Amino acid sequence: VAVDPPPAPPTPAVLTGVTWLEQPNANDYVRYYPPRAMERDQEARVQLDCLVSADGRISCTVTSEDPTGWGFGEASLRVARHFRVAATTADGRPTSGGRIRRTIVWRLG
Repeated sequence: VAVDPPPAPPTPAVLTGVTWLEQPNANDYVRYYPPRAMERDQEARVQLDCLVSADGRISCTVTSEDPTGWGFGEASLRVARHFRVAATTADGRPTSGGRIRRTIVWRLG
């Protein structure tokens, strides 16, 4: 007797219109900038896919990193710990359990 697998859990909705209560500052970016990249004036873009926790903090994974091999993905995950969003979006939807896509741009100077 064949049994169908259970349905996949629903994917959390991607949130828009979030209010950022906390964001990393310039010192945070300098602290986490990959040292070898800083020495060689390397810049980057990293795309993160993040889940919002009940306290508004975000837990992220790297979905793209350009260029790769310089440590910007890991640095972006560290910087992401400094983000916190409000409990609701601009239109009143709860943020807890939702997803946020965030691009981190690493630039010198």
